[in-house]
Amino acid sequence: MMSSCGGGSTSNPPQDLSIAGNWQFTMAPPSDGSFFGGLEGGFLLQTIGAVKGSANYAISLTDLLVPCSTGSAAITGTFNNQAISLTAVAGTQTFTLSGTLSVDGLSMAGTYDSTAGTAGNGSPCGTAQTGLQWSAISVPPVEGSILGTFHSAGGAAGLSEQEFLVSGALNQADNTGASSAAITGNVSFVNVLTNKSDYPCFASASVTGQVSGNVTTLQLVGSDGTEWGFIGEPLGSLGGTGVSPVTVQSVNGGYLLRGPGSTYLVATASCAGSLSSTSASGDFGNICLALNGASACQEPITLAPSYLSFSSQVIGAPATTQVITLTDVSASSLNLTLNLTNISGALNFTETDTCGANGLPSEGQPFQMIATQFCAVSITFQPLEICAPGTPPDKCPAPLTATLTVTDPNDGTIVSVPITGSATSGDAVVGPAYEFGADMDAYRASGYEGAERHAETY
Repeated sequence: MMSSCGGGSTSNPPQDLSIAGNWQFTMAPPSDGSFFGGLEGGFLLQTIGAVKGSANYAISLTDLLVPCSTGSAAITGTFNNQAISLTAVAGTQTFTLSGTLSVDGLSMAGTYDSTAGTAGNGSPCGTAQTGLQWSAISVPPVEGSILGTFHSAGGAAGLSEQEFLVSGALNQADNTGASSAAITGNVSFVNVLTNKSDYPCFASASVTGQVSGNVTTLQLVGSDGTEWGFIGEPLGSLGGTGVSPVTVQSVNGGYLLRGPGSTYLVATASCAGSLSSTSASGDFGNICLALNGASACQEPITLAPSYLSFSSQVIGAPATTQVITLTDVSASSLNLTLNLTNISGALNFTETDTCGANGLPSEGQPFQMIATQFCAVSITFQPLEICAPGTPPDKCPAPLTATLTVTDPNDGTIVSVPITGSATSGDAVVGPAYEFGADMDAYRASGYEGAERHAETY
């Protein structure tokens, strides 16, 4: 009856979905632990129901840090009504993926089978498996305006714990079905209000690089064509530079480039150093670059001040305390964890705070802060040692250090404050005891040897 009245199906109309674009793959390792890794990131093209493309891959054995097989895997397959079938040839190993595209077109998942593979020297690298899980997320183009910060963590230029605003633009090349796409652009540290650069290493630079999946590597190129630095772990470095990979992340309703630990390294004439490692650099630290969104790099919390330095203190003297204010500057409630780590070993620094429930100390346990709420974190310095264990005698006394860290487990935000102080033993130089007046007269009258004999009576 209802059908005759024109009441058809109530299901949603089919969507015009496609899997063309940049994807970051995750492949579950086999339960026997014979290998881990697989497809990482790459681009797919689609013509009606036919799919082709490429993706970077890395296969590793569980007992080796260096992958036994890496490269670019050619991908072919089909796509029909959200059903996906892909075949990727990764060196001598073949992965066959089947799965489903999500209704929003932003993710896909399913199971994969693999054949056995070998390394370049013929040794085993990858085993035959069936029914293992895989997934992939769609990565937006790395292009448009950028706005964010370089936060220095050290280097020969002495810029540690300083933060420099950076702006610019990035452009991503068209999707050709390759395992990566080229990126070009520029960055600038010039303050629009003063028309001067706030960053002493350079004022502006060209940018070249590439993106594969959500991993981005960028080179900072000077006006003379030389490389002044890089953002993200360079290809083939395997972490040897000390710089971490930079990934495209979704935060605060936008996208940004960020990574854990040190994510940039700079060496220029103004900031002399080497691009071989962070330890030899002119400047290194972490970046946050928002894509088309000025607020995306705003950390949800602030710690003020961002650095604490205690003056030299005699061991056994009364403790000194400084206060850091922790503030929720986001628009929502945050669940945070606060910890103090004494890097030098002994408990030279201690912490208490008013961040827990009802203003009580959090004592390392998670606590909640609502928007605009703040609390006080008190750091006390009462040294128990002059130098950390293992410090060479010629380097002692040396600064004692600690780090205050606040972690937001919801989005992985980690904000830290470095803390330093120095200590002395307070021991005076022991020498002959004299009573000034008569003893000094005796010293002058008898000369040095007489004074020595005089001192023996005390």
